[in-house]
Amino acid sequence: MSVSNLRHVAAQLSLPLAHLIATVSSSATMLAVMVTVAQGEFAGWAVAAVLLSVAIPQIVLAPLAAPLLDRFGPRTIVVSSCAAQIVLLLGAAMMPSTAMIVAMVAARSCVSALDSAALLLLADRAPRAAADDSTARAFARLDTARLVGGLIGPVLGGIAVQYLNISWLFVAQAGAVALLGVIARFYPQTTPTQSPVTTSWWHRVAEAPRLLFRNDAARMALSGLVLAIVFTSLFSTAQTLYALNVLALTPLGVAILTQCFIVGRLVGSRIGARVTSTTARWWLIGATGTMGVGLLIPGLIRIDIAAGVGFAIAGLSNAVQVAAIRLIVVDAVPDNTRGRAL
Repeated sequence: MSVSNLRHVAAQLSLPLAHLIATVSSSATMLAVMVTVAQGEFAGWAVAAVLLSVAIPQIVLAPLAAPLLDRFGPRTIVVSSCAAQIVLLLGAAMMPSTAMIVAMVAARSCVSALDSAALLLLADRAPRAAADDSTARAFARLDTARLVGGLIGPVLGGIAVQYLNISWLFVAQAGAVALLGVIARFYPQTTPTQSPVTTSWWHRVAEAPRLLFRNDAARMALSGLVLAIVFTSLFSTAQTLYALNVLALTPLGVAILTQCFIVGRLVGSRIGARVTSTTARWWLIGATGTMGVGLLIPGLIRIDIAAGVGFAIAGLSNAVQVAAIRLIVVDAVPDNTRGRAL
């Protein structure tokens, strides 16, 4: 491999690595936040407020703000979001009261609502180092970084919160976010096809969903996704109750069993890199069937090892589903609508 190719690969891997560091820091800080507010005087409302503050902007704000991706581009979105998050984190570090922490979490969730789509768009538009370096592989690198970060972060957060004031965790996360912003600012990009904006904001909000539901494969994937979201909320609760009440595991055993699903997703993210636009529909159908088999195992064989294997298979299949759905979405819309579709 030539020196120029090595530099190209290093530049390409910089975004997943920065995303990994930011995810580790974010996961660690979120665990510390939950512990801190749960032990505080206003735990009754603060814990619920933190959870809602994280979820609601992603559900409500992201679709409404999606046209900003067209107007400013993913690079500007990520850099601006990182700058705003640094200010919020440092503000909370200086005044770490319960109200300030909850306000910081809510504000960060709002300003970072488009970060996920913007990072995917940055990865999609990066120049390819080799002919076999596909969009699926670019997405898989980000997925792997996010999943590894989600696996390591809570462990580090649990250790750190015992020995450090939460203010130091906010400062550390501000540093990680700053690194992500710098990498995003200088991350190599190809120039996308641009079309003049002649439609209203609300038209552009609705345009991506309308295009997606006109495409047969995308309509199938997204219709299934609606049911999958409902199922996931049930599964998350059932998995914990199953571990406690059926398998009678200790809290440590519950944590280990839960991590089996995440480990499966890590492996699946690498398999998802092999998905292509032409085969995405069949990968999605196959992964869905395999996930059903994986969940059937702990339902029929009620021992901890079988449950761990079953949840790992389900996690692997889930990662392949995500990879297939993203490719179906990217393929169903023109380049200038990809950010909003994602």
